[in-house]
Amino acid sequence: MQALKNKLKKYVPRHNKLDVEKHYKIGKELGSGNFAVVKAAVKRDTNQKVAIKMIDKKLCEGKEDMIETEVAILRQVQHPNIVGMIEEFDTPEKLYLVLELVEGGELFDRIVDHGSFTEQDASRLIRQITAAVKYLHERDIVHRDLKPENLLFRTPDHDSDIMITDFGLSKLINENLALETACGTPNYVAPEILLQKGYGKPVDIWSIGVITFILLCGYPPFYDESDALLFQKIMKGKFAYDPSYWSTISDSAKDVISSMLIVDPNRRLTADQVLAHPWVSGKTARDVNLSDSISQNLKSFSSGRVMFRKAIAAVQATNRMKRLALSSPMDNASHRSEPTSPTSPSSDASTSDGN
Repeated sequence: MQALKNKLKKYVPRHNKLDVEKHYKIGKELGSGNFAVVKAAVKRDTNQKVAIKMIDKKLCEGKEDMIETEVAILRQVQHPNIVGMIEEFDTPEKLYLVLELVEGGELFDRIVDHGSFTEQDASRLIRQITAAVKYLHERDIVHRDLKPENLLFRTPDHDSDIMITDFGLSKLINENLALETACGTPNYVAPEILLQKGYGKPVDIWSIGVITFILLCGYPPFYDESDALLFQKIMKGKFAYDPSYWSTISDSAKDVISSMLIVDPNRRLTADQVLAHPWVSGKTARDVNLSDSISQNLKSFSSGRVMFRKAIAAVQATNRMKRLALSSPMDNASHRSEPTSPTSPSSDASTSDGN
């Protein structure tokens, strides 16, 4: 870490702000984070629409390794379901990453807005997400923060491809070194991250399992307003398929979800195995409109997500997960009421213990 800081101190930026403005006309803000702002832009000589992520170097002091890793990963990935980097400009004050512009909106927002969504639609999206994750894993890249906010549609078209974005928490790994940093987003984080016993590529498969579950019913398999209690539920791995919402869902869909949400990462499906599953390949996915029930549940869940998004930044989440994972849930937070979405097993719900 210190060696990296020394390297960065000695490094002389190759560009200045005028270089960026010479090539791109910068437009409206698309989003912002702890130390970066993303704006729409147009390449002056081709009129190509892009997004430019502007990373403020002063704001990310002490986190230079994360930025270095993100850029290193973006330089080497090129996949139809991953938002790619076109070029970069390194100036004294900011690092500008020119990215593909995706204009179709977030995954869950699209489902709420559209009047039709079936198992077959969900299967197609999960197939694309998993194909991209397989590509990353083959290059020893773990995303570590797969969640709806990081899954964007390329275009507003109904049959648009889905794209994985935001590699801010991603990591390059090797066979001899397990990752240990607690990071990610609470609802989608894998149990081995919370247990802090070392983890690797299977954490992304767990996140895909959670996303698949929500896609088919509109609420998460594990939920509690107290993060401490939520983490306890995730580490136990027990969840239910409430028949009020799952009676029309195929057994094949439930099978692939249960096979991804296994607490033991060594028994969890790999990306290759997920892609080979008959539901993900599209052979057993049903063509029944699930939109009404999903949309209503997603609206309830999404309202909580908006508050959560504003309240927690990536580094804060990392520190908090470290504290909560290592202490008793009742020491950290009191239990609060559950949301209206059904997240607890009913007496006749089928369950999975994730073991």
